[in-house]
Amino acid sequence: MKKILFPLLLFPLLSSAQETQPRFENDTLYTTSGYKIYEGQVLQLAKGTSAAGYFRFIKFHYSMAKTDTYTLQDGSILVKKLKNYKNSGSDKLSIRIEGTVTYKNGSKAETDIIMEFEKATQSPDRLPNELTVPEEFLVKQTITENTAPVKHEVKRQTEPVAESKKQDSPADLKKIMVADEIKKLFDLYKSGALTKEEYEAQKKKLLERQ
Repeated sequence: MKKILFPLLLFPLLSSAQETQPRFENDTLYTTSGYKIYEGQVLQLAKGTSAAGYFRFIKFHYSMAKTDTYTLQDGSILVKKLKNYKNSGSDKLSIRIEGTVTYKNGSKAETDIIMEFEKATQSPDRLPNELTVPEEFLVKQTITENTAPVKHEVKRQTEPVAESKKQDSPADLKKIMVADEIKKLFDLYKSGALTKEEYEAQKKKLLERQ
Protein backbone atom coordinates (compact mmCIF):
# COMPACT_ATOMS: atom_id res chain seq x y z
CA MET A 1 0.00 0.00 0.00
CA LYS A 2 2.83 2.38 0.92
CA LYS A 3 4.53 1.65 -2.41
CA ILE A 4 1.38 2.72 -4.25
CA LEU A 5 0.74 5.77 -2.07
CA PHE A 6 4.19 7.33 -2.53
CA PRO A 7 3.98 7.75 -6.33
CA LEU A 8 0.50 9.22 -5.96
CA LEU A 9 1.80 11.82 -3.52
CA LEU A 10 4.73 12.59 -5.80
CA PHE A 11 2.63 12.99 -8.96
CA PRO A 12 1.24 16.50 -8.16
CA LEU A 13 4.79 17.73 -7.57
CA LEU A 14 5.95 16.37 -10.91
CA SER A 15 2.92 17.86 -12.65
CA SER A 16 3.48 21.33 -11.20
CA ALA A 17 7.15 21.20 -12.18
CA GLN A 18 6.18 20.26 -15.72
CA GLU A 19 3.84 23.26 -15.93
CA THR A 20 6.83 25.62 -15.66
CA GLN A 21 8.39 24.21 -18.84
CA PRO A 22 7.96 26.01 -22.17
CA ARG A 23 5.06 24.53 -24.14
CA PHE A 24 2.56 25.30 -26.89
CA GLU A 25 -1.06 24.37 -26.14
CA ASN A 26 -4.39 25.49 -27.59
CA ASP A 27 -2.82 28.22 -29.77
CA THR A 28 -1.02 29.66 -26.72
CA LEU A 29 2.74 29.68 -26.09
CA TYR A 30 3.76 29.40 -22.42
CA THR A 31 7.29 30.57 -21.54
CA THR A 32 9.28 29.40 -18.53
CA SER A 33 8.62 32.67 -16.68
CA GLY A 34 4.85 32.28 -17.11
CA TYR A 35 4.53 34.93 -19.83
CA LYS A 36 2.12 33.86 -22.58
CA ILE A 37 1.97 34.65 -26.29
CA TYR A 38 -1.35 34.05 -28.08
CA GLU A 39 -3.36 35.04 -31.12
CA GLY A 40 -4.89 38.51 -30.82
CA GLN A 41 -2.14 39.74 -28.51
CA VAL A 42 -0.10 42.87 -29.24
CA LEU A 43 3.60 42.30 -28.54
CA GLN A 44 5.73 45.31 -27.65
CA LEU A 45 9.20 45.18 -29.18
CA ALA A 46 12.15 46.90 -27.53
CA LYS A 47 15.51 47.36 -29.25
CA GLY A 48 17.86 44.99 -31.03
CA THR A 49 20.74 43.97 -28.78
CA SER A 50 23.43 43.36 -31.40
CA ALA A 51 26.19 45.93 -31.86
CA ALA A 52 24.64 47.01 -35.18
CA GLY A 53 21.15 47.38 -33.68
CA TYR A 54 19.75 44.18 -35.17
CA PHE A 55 17.57 41.85 -33.11
CA ARG A 56 19.48 38.71 -32.15
CA PHE A 57 16.46 36.64 -31.09
CA ILE A 58 13.77 38.00 -33.44
CA LYS A 59 14.35 37.32 -37.13
CA PHE A 60 12.27 37.70 -40.27
CA HIS A 61 11.12 34.39 -41.74
CA TYR A 62 13.01 33.57 -44.93
CA SER A 63 9.77 34.12 -46.91
CA MET A 64 10.04 37.85 -46.12
CA ALA A 65 13.36 38.01 -48.03
CA LYS A 66 14.84 40.65 -45.74
CA THR A 67 17.10 40.85 -42.70
CA ASP A 68 16.81 44.47 -41.55
CA THR A 69 15.33 43.67 -38.14
CA TYR A 70 16.60 46.97 -36.73
CA THR A 71 13.49 48.51 -38.35
CA LEU A 72 11.40 46.68 -35.73
CA GLN A 73 12.87 48.68 -32.83
CA ASP A 74 10.24 50.18 -30.50
CA GLY A 75 7.47 48.81 -32.71
CA SER A 76 4.66 46.34 -31.97
CA ILE A 77 3.25 43.20 -33.54
CA LEU A 78 -0.38 42.12 -33.54
CA VAL A 79 -0.23 38.31 -33.39
CA LYS A 80 -2.52 36.71 -35.98
CA LYS A 81 -1.03 33.20 -36.19
CA LEU A 82 1.38 31.10 -34.12
CA LYS A 83 2.96 28.00 -35.61
CA ASN A 84 6.11 25.90 -36.02
CA TYR A 85 6.82 25.72 -32.28
CA LYS A 86 10.23 24.11 -31.75
CA ASN A 87 11.62 22.71 -28.51
CA SER A 88 14.76 20.72 -29.11
CA GLY A 89 16.81 21.88 -26.14
CA SER A 90 17.37 25.05 -24.12
CA ASP A 91 19.13 26.74 -27.07
CA LYS A 92 16.57 25.67 -29.69
CA LEU A 93 13.30 27.17 -28.47
CA SER A 94 11.42 29.16 -31.10
CA ILE A 95 7.98 30.04 -32.47
CA ARG A 96 6.88 31.44 -35.82
CA ILE A 97 4.60 34.49 -35.60
CA GLU A 98 2.53 35.91 -38.44
CA GLY A 99 0.85 39.25 -37.88
CA THR A 100 0.78 43.00 -38.44
CA VAL A 101 3.77 45.08 -37.41
CA THR A 102 3.38 48.74 -36.47
CA TYR A 103 6.70 50.48 -36.89
CA LYS A 104 8.00 53.28 -34.67
CA ASN A 105 6.98 55.87 -37.27
CA GLY A 106 3.39 54.59 -37.28
CA SER A 107 3.46 52.76 -40.61
CA LYS A 108 2.11 49.21 -40.75
CA ALA A 109 2.85 46.06 -42.72
CA GLU A 110 2.19 42.33 -42.64
CA THR A 111 5.10 40.42 -41.15
CA ASP A 112 6.32 36.90 -40.54
CA ILE A 113 9.01 36.34 -37.89
CA ILE A 114 10.81 33.61 -36.00
CA MET A 115 11.31 34.37 -32.30
CA GLU A 116 13.60 32.62 -29.83
CA PHE A 117 11.05 33.47 -27.15
CA GLU A 118 12.98 32.43 -24.02
CA LYS A 119 15.98 34.59 -24.95
CA ALA A 120 13.83 37.45 -26.26
CA THR A 121 11.90 37.68 -22.95
CA GLN A 122 14.82 36.89 -20.62
CA SER A 123 18.08 38.11 -22.18
CA PRO A 124 20.89 35.61 -21.43
CA ASP A 125 23.60 38.30 -21.45
CA ARG A 126 22.10 40.70 -18.89
CA LEU A 127 21.21 43.04 -21.73
CA PRO A 128 17.74 44.62 -22.02
CA ASN A 129 15.12 42.18 -23.32
CA GLU A 130 14.25 42.44 -27.00
CA LEU A 131 10.58 41.74 -26.23
CA THR A 132 9.00 43.91 -23.54
CA VAL A 133 7.13 41.86 -20.93
CA PRO A 134 5.35 42.97 -17.73
CA GLU A 135 7.61 43.33 -14.70
CA GLU A 136 5.95 40.41 -12.90
CA PHE A 137 7.51 38.04 -15.45
CA LEU A 138 11.03 39.32 -14.78
CA VAL A 139 11.07 38.15 -11.14
CA LYS A 140 13.07 34.98 -11.83
CA GLN A 141 15.79 36.90 -13.61
CA THR A 142 16.01 39.46 -10.77
CA ILE A 143 16.35 36.75 -8.13
CA THR A 144 19.12 35.03 -10.11
CA GLU A 145 21.13 38.23 -10.44
CA ASN A 146 20.91 39.06 -6.74
CA THR A 147 21.86 35.74 -5.19
CA ALA A 148 25.07 37.06 -3.56
CA PRO A 149 23.61 39.40 -0.86
CA VAL A 150 21.31 36.72 0.51
CA LYS A 151 20.95 38.20 3.98
CA HIS A 152 19.96 41.63 2.64
CA GLU A 153 17.52 40.13 0.16
CA VAL A 154 15.77 38.06 2.82
CA LYS A 155 15.52 41.04 5.12
CA ARG A 156 14.17 43.24 2.37
CA GLN A 157 11.58 40.71 1.32
CA THR A 158 10.31 39.97 4.82
CA GLU A 159 9.79 43.58 5.87
CA PRO A 160 7.02 44.75 3.48
CA VAL A 161 4.62 41.90 4.28
CA ALA A 162 1.61 44.18 4.58
CA GLU A 163 2.38 45.83 1.26
CA SER A 164 2.51 42.51 -0.60
CA LYS A 165 -1.01 41.73 0.59
CA LYS A 166 -2.24 44.88 -1.13
CA GLN A 167 -0.96 43.82 -4.54
CA ASP A 168 -3.42 42.74 -7.20
CA SER A 169 -4.31 39.07 -7.39
CA PRO A 170 -3.30 37.08 -10.52
CA ALA A 171 -6.92 37.24 -11.69
CA ASP A 172 -6.97 41.04 -11.40
CA LEU A 173 -3.64 41.33 -13.23
CA LYS A 174 -4.96 39.14 -16.03
CA LYS A 175 -8.06 41.36 -16.42
CA ILE A 176 -5.86 44.46 -16.56
CA MET A 177 -3.63 42.87 -19.22
CA VAL A 178 -6.64 41.81 -21.33
CA ALA A 179 -8.17 45.29 -21.08
CA ASP A 180 -4.85 46.78 -22.20
CA GLU A 181 -4.66 44.39 -25.18
CA ILE A 182 -8.24 45.28 -26.21
CA LYS A 183 -7.38 48.99 -26.07
CA LYS A 184 -4.38 48.40 -28.36
CA LEU A 185 -6.59 46.45 -30.77
CA PHE A 186 -9.14 49.29 -30.75
CA ASP A 187 -6.37 51.79 -31.57
CA LEU A 188 -5.32 49.61 -34.51
CA TYR A 189 -8.97 49.43 -35.65
CA LYS A 190 -9.38 53.23 -35.42
CA SER A 191 -6.16 53.76 -37.38
CA GLY A 192 -7.40 51.50 -40.17
CA ALA A 193 -4.95 48.64 -39.60
CA LEU A 194 -7.82 46.29 -38.73
CA THR A 195 -11.32 45.94 -40.12
CA LYS A 196 -14.26 45.97 -37.73
CA GLU A 197 -14.68 42.20 -38.23
CA GLU A 198 -11.00 41.55 -37.44
CA TYR A 199 -11.22 43.78 -34.38
CA GLU A 200 -14.33 42.03 -33.05
CA ALA A 201 -12.86 38.56 -33.72
CA GLN A 202 -9.58 39.31 -31.92
CA LYS A 203 -11.45 41.01 -29.08
CA LYS A 204 -13.65 37.93 -28.64
CA LYS A 205 -10.56 35.68 -28.42
CA LEU A 206 -9.06 37.89 -25.71
CA LEU A 207 -12.26 37.93 -23.65
CA GLU A 208 -12.55 34.15 -23.87
CA ARG A 209 -9.12 33.79 -22.26
CA GLN A 210 -10.18 35.54 -19.05
